[in-house]
Amino acid sequence: MSKTEAEFDAGYFKNLFGEATVEWHEFIAVSIRTFSEGRVKLNRAVSEKDMDAFSDSRHGIGPSLQQWGALSLERSLRELTLDQLDGNWPNIELEFEGLMAELEKLKA
Repeated sequence: MSKTEAEFDAGYFKNLFGEATVEWHEFIAVSIRTFSEGRVKLNRAVSEKDMDAFSDSRHGIGPSLQQWGALSLERSLRELTLDQLDGNWPNIELEFEGLMAELEKLKA
């Protein structure tokens, strides 16, 4: 289990949606799409070693990561520097996989 899977918390959003099941599932779908697109942008920035693009992409998803309780993933993205990209990105991608797995569970 990744750190992200262990700390993931859907409670904040679940409370907001209450009994609105359809809206809840739509919101989960939007979150999955947002994080998937963010991950693609981050991957591109890593492969191009473009820290400006990386930073922009990270800032785009950071607040959502915090609200979903993916604090380790958000912190790892925030702390990553250009000289660490190649060595640390594979581990961060594993955390993304944990996040996506938890979101997929909520669809059921």
